[in-house]
Parts: sequence; C-alpha cells; structure tokens
Amino acid sequence: MKKSLIKNADLLFGKELQIVQNGSILINEHGTIEDLFTSEKRLEKKDTTTSNSVNKNNKIDIIDAEGFILLPGLINSHVHIGDSIGKDISASSDLNQRIHPQYGIKKTILEKTPSSQLMQMIRNAAMSMLHKGITTFVDFREGGLEGISLIQNAVENIPIKKIVLGRIDFNANYKDENTSPRSLKNGKDTVTKSQIIKKSNLIEENDIINQGSKIIEKCDGFGISGANEHTDEMLRLYNKIILKYQQEREEEREREKTELNGHRKEPVVAIHAAEAETAVMESVKKYKKTEIERTVNTLNPDIYIHVTNPSSSDLQLLYQNNKKIVICPRANGVLGTGFAPIRKMLEYDFELGIGTDNVMLNSPDMFREMDFLIKSQRAVEKNTRFLDAKKVLKMATVNGGKIFNLNIGSIEKGFQADLLFIDKYDLDLYPIHDPHMSIVQRCTERQLKAVMIDGNFVLEKTSIR
Repeated sequence: MKKSLIKNADLLFGKELQIVQNGSILINEHGTIEDLFTSEKRLEKKDTTTSNSVNKNNKIDIIDAEGFILLPGLINSHVHIGDSIGKDISASSDLNQRIHPQYGIKKTILEKTPSSQLMQMIRNAAMSMLHKGITTFVDFREGGLEGISLIQNAVENIPIKKIVLGRIDFNANYKDENTSPRSLKNGKDTVTKSQIIKKSNLIEENDIINQGSKIIEKCDGFGISGANEHTDEMLRLYNKIILKYQQEREEEREREKTELNGHRKEPVVAIHAAEAETAVMESVKKYKKTEIERTVNTLNPDIYIHVTNPSSSDLQLLYQNNKKIVICPRANGVLGTGFAPIRKMLEYDFELGIGTDNVMLNSPDMFREMDFLIKSQRAVEKNTRFLDAKKVLKMATVNGGKIFNLNIGSIEKGFQADLLFIDKYDLDLYPIHDPHMSIVQRCTERQLKAVMIDGNFVLEKTSIR
C-alpha cells in the first residue's frame, strides 16, 4: 500500500470534532494517519517536515476530496447481528417475549435456522452496516464457540472491523428434572439454576472455566446477557475466567520478557443491565440488590449496555468504579422500556457509546440512531438546547474508540484512517450551517459517497480518486 494524501476536504478533526475547512490528511503505508494540515497551518504541531515534501513525492496517491465532509467511521458499539434472520417478527411483543435468551422468540429462530442461512443473513447485515458508514461493530455473540466461528466465517471477506464478544451457554449445559418450560417462561429460572450449579454433576466448575477460556481465546471478550439470567455463581465464574486469562498472559510475559507485541488486547467484559424497570424490580426482589449493584461486585465488567432504568445510586456506583455505558435508544423505544437518563449520565461525565442493538428490532443504522436520540431527548427534556449534536456524534465515533481502547473513532495523528466521505452539496444537506447537526439529523446512506477503512477505499458510490 502506498501513502495517500487526501486534500481539499472539510474535516471533523480530533476528539472534539473540530470543523476544519480545506484540510489535508496524510495516510501512511499501514493505513494510519501520519499528518494533518491545511494550506495555512498544521493541525498538530509536531514534526514539520512532512507537509513540505508531500507534493514532491511521486509515491503518494493524491485524493482530491473537494466538496466532501470527512468524519470518522461510525462505531456501532452494541449489536446482535446473528438475529437478522428475524426482522420484525412479533413486533408488538415485549422484551422477554422477543429476545429473552432462554425462552424468547429470538432463541427459537436461532435454533431452527440452518447455519448456512444464518451466515448469509449475517453477511447481509454486515454489508448493510458498511453501506451506512459503520466501519466497526461490536457483536454480542450467542452460541458459544460455534457462534463465534459462525460470525467470523460469515464476515471473513467483508472489509468491516468487528469486535466479537462471546458468552457461555449455561442453559445448554445445565439440565434438571425440576426445570419446566412453564417456570422458564415466567422468568423464574434463577433459583433452579442455583440448585443445579450446587448439585449437578454434569459439568464441574473447572469444565466451565475451560469452556470459557476457549471462548475468550477465540474472540475479544465476553458479552453477557441480562444479569437476572445469571446467578451470582455464574457471574463469578465469568470473573474467574478473566482472572485466569490475565494471569496466564502475565506469566507468558514473564517467560518471554516482552510486551507480547502482536498479541491482542486485554479481553473486554460487557453485560446488559437495567434495561427494563421490571428487570430491576426482579433483581431487588430476589437478591435485595439492583442488577448493577450485583454485577459490580460479582462480575466487575468494563461496560454496561442499556442502563435505561438505573437508580441514582446505580449511576453513582458506575461512576465510582469507572464503568463505561453504551445506550441503545431505538431498541429501548421499540421495546417500550423507556429512555436512558442522559442528563444524569452527562452530569456524571460518562463517555457514552451508542449501539443499534438487535437487528431483528432495528436496522443497523447509526444515522437513524443519532437522529432519534437527539430528538427524543429534547422532547423528554422539553428543551431545544439539550444534548447538542456534537455530543451525539462523539457518542457514535470518538467515544466508541475510547470505550474499547482502540485507535479508531477520531481523525488525528496515530489513529487508523477509517473515514466517511459525505457529499456536502447533496440536496438534503446544502446549504450546511451547522455541520454537526446536519450530519446527526439529516444525513442518510444517500449522502455517504465513500467509506475508507485503514486508508483503503472499501466502498465508493462515486468516483473520488
């Protein structure tokens, strides 16, 4: 790959998405942003030799992006891509009826659909995301090792970045004569599972830890379903697996006396929590603690998904423990679980990420997600100034990179060149008086003319080069 120079573009630069007109981006052979400058000044005052020699170097591809706004690739921080086979099935059912991992409609669909068909639907969803400017997605993967292999094989030849978070299927392993479909349907399976973990000889704790260790070796961490679907014992087992993994990596570092360059980052642990008010009440009734109180103590995850119905003490606890939050506004809307308390979250200064959640509930469209978020929150707050567009756009780009500790989501030196080319003269955008607001509430797949990942064009709807 040759170096590339993108010139004459309007940029949303850096972690504050600063508007820079007539900007240029130099991308090195590895797809990383090497330098940024305008015709008048450098955007980052470091090495001063690069920009002066760019036009003299015939080994650099020149890309004239006049007429385009360049923004970082969108990061879909929470999605269930595997259930795209079930788009809008039982659309008026509640959360548990549709997506509960033990007895929901989603579980039935996934079990009855052939793997080849699931793979095709996953490919379709991944391509859909790419066409909508999503350059990285974070998938919560059901099905243990088989589920991880399924998605990895499905998107192998699709040039989109993925973070795959697996999970242990306890329900497939633990069986008991006293567990009836009726008790599961009523969501009262936790006590039975606790008895099973204590009494069953089918699988020993070490076997579960070994199973979880194999899962975490094959993906990027754990993406755990709702807290109420797990006993304290189950959550602690996840924690033991992570600690075991970290200890093994530390021992390996000691043996090799190296930083293990080339090995992947520390595994991510994320969990759904406080999505529905009924789930919070169920947790308090069974455990005398909210889902968040339970999981901070037993699991200690890095990231919480939804947090739509937290208590004030829940938010304080998350803040005190430096936890990250990913919200899913449209999914919570279609399931009727409410609006996340964005104002309180921002007062705590959480760096919020955004996800489109289950493909069976929503199209995986971050433009629509941002549009819904800003309008619904202003309606809830009855305030036209609440939640400015830049904050929302940061949730879909900059914050996603921070949450997952990756050099993505921002146009700055040292970050990967994942870029979107937006036609600023499109009929629905022009004239643009507020670029952040125009992108958040007016931009669609149509205005997106090209997608670049790691410095390579992976989608071009019009000729740019």
